[in-house]
Amino acid sequence: MSEPSNQRTVSLHDGPVDPALAGLEPPSVWRCFGDLARIPRKTGNEAGVRAYVKAFAERHNIAYEENNVGDVLLRVNPGTQGTIVGVQAHMDMVCVSRDGAPFDFDREPIRLKRDGDFVTADGTSLGADNGIGVAYALALAEETQGPLEVLLTVDEEQGFTGIEGVAPGWLRARFLINLDSEEEGYLTIASAGGRDFLVRLPAERRAPATSIAAFEVTVDGLKGGHSGVEIHRGRTNALKVMSRVLASAKAYAGVVFGINGGTAPNVIPSAARAVVGVPADRSSEFQRRVAELRTSLLTEEDPALRIELTPAQDNRPPLTAAASDRLIRLFDDIPSGVIVPSPRDPTQPFVSNNLAIVKDASDGGFELTMMSRSPATEELEKLEGRYRSIAEQNGASVSAGKVVPGWSPNYDSPLLARFQKKYGELYGKTAKILEIHAGLECGALQGKYPGMDLISVGPDITNVHSPDERVSVESTRRTFDLVRAVIRDLQSDTPAGQSA
Repeated sequence: MSEPSNQRTVSLHDGPVDPALAGLEPPSVWRCFGDLARIPRKTGNEAGVRAYVKAFAERHNIAYEENNVGDVLLRVNPGTQGTIVGVQAHMDMVCVSRDGAPFDFDREPIRLKRDGDFVTADGTSLGADNGIGVAYALALAEETQGPLEVLLTVDEEQGFTGIEGVAPGWLRARFLINLDSEEEGYLTIASAGGRDFLVRLPAERRAPATSIAAFEVTVDGLKGGHSGVEIHRGRTNALKVMSRVLASAKAYAGVVFGINGGTAPNVIPSAARAVVGVPADRSSEFQRRVAELRTSLLTEEDPALRIELTPAQDNRPPLTAAASDRLIRLFDDIPSGVIVPSPRDPTQPFVSNNLAIVKDASDGGFELTMMSRSPATEELEKLEGRYRSIAEQNGASVSAGKVVPGWSPNYDSPLLARFQKKYGELYGKTAKILEIHAGLECGALQGKYPGMDLISVGPDITNVHSPDERVSVESTRRTFDLVRAVIRDLQSDTPAGQSA
């Protein structure tokens, strides 16, 4: 697995504890999280965090193994008596800066801030998804007295190639706790599968017949967020907004030069940029129309939408009228949001799509990336035909990625029962059972280890995959106490036939 040469390695406990994390409990978790914030770990650039994990293992005399895709497995106290428990998290993070502002995620550390009960970042995503999970796993490995397996994977956020690279038989644990959930008091037992789609739209260009005034259009100020857990909240999609702006330019006999926006398939796009042109004598009308459009698109969920026009110059010929019409229709026809609501709870999604990225293609056309989710594989397979029909009607083509499997619920799970009992003992109330629309690596593990008992838990982390991401300090402490208590209970059970 190749790694970027610019990766910076952080030594274990390198330097003082980040001031934003000083005094937080449990210290072992926050110390590790602070270390991770200084290690660039965008998907595909996990070499630094992998080196950090290996240094941790060597420091604590823990045996570790690495597979051919870059996952790391720590075997903690493998010879001790008790049930082997597994914990699992992913090493990569989604990297998003506010309104697309320049930030070198391959070199710059995440700048942490404390805001009351929350830890957040200065102008970027925080990486609590899944840095808190990694920190939990290493803190547990550091203190546990029983047998524990710690599986840390790569490439969860884009391709799930890390968890798919886990070979059957590599893990010995019968119980596994995934540490990638984001709501305290909820025990996750199922998740959606996913599938990426790439739409390619060729486009003809021709010099305009009349003089035009060109504008760069900037759409930003939107919340964006996770395309699974927040797709049903009615977040405004920046690419859909930009399509309306392009259509407005066309209404004033304008032209389209180009459009770019979005950051990752699993992120609702919060910003986009385009260059359009309108006849000079109609530019004032166009600007008034865009101002009216912005007002009409404001929502309670996204009240900070901005659409700005600034004079611009684009040296390329603009799209022909037919090409720009196809581009706008394609944006309008592709669904983004909830496609089919859950039959069990209509407020939740069963099938969704995120129109995620658009960028210039080398042939002068455009590439659009989208990500669809559903717990039902057959729904993801059916979408390919729907998207292909939309694309063909607009002169485009579609290629479909692999289906990432969903995770089916097991309501009779002994591990679920153990968590429910311990949660009640610790907090005097009943934990809720959750099936989420986001993707978790448990689905792939379930296929490789059909006898494994799986659950996913985590503290309160909000606005993931966005610059507003934050994690609750007290929730982090309480959830860690819960996980630690369940693991200790499980390790105290000695399976039949197992000796020390």
